[in-house]
Amino acid sequence: MEEPKVKKLKIVKEEGPSDNVVKEQEQESAVVDDETLTSPPLQRTDAGEAFFELSSKRRCTVRKWKKNILVDIREVYEKDGKVLPGKKGISLTLEQYEAFRSLIADGSIDKEIESLNS
Repeated sequence: MEEPKVKKLKIVKEEGPSDNVVKEQEQESAVVDDETLTSPPLQRTDAGEAFFELSSKRRCTVRKWKKNILVDIREVYEKDGKVLPGKKGISLTLEQYEAFRSLIADGSIDKEIESLNS
């Protein structure tokens, strides 16, 4: 049996005039494999919006806009030391997010991915 992959993380908070963003750097180890995936830590912008870093250039933000809660999956970029949302991305209403989540939970999306991989 193959050993699980190990992902090393250290949480570091950067302070300054830009968004106080938490970044991941290698140090502490956490076991990651296909069966036991760990979620990225919840982080917050200076404006108080909750986000999860999906990669160095993509994040999932949960925010309120015009009395609607949105789940925003978007590319981000850095300008003048600030991390800002880019044009590429999608904002899902709660109804759209719940439909998407149910497709993930019941395995429909994983089945399609698996059929394309075979």
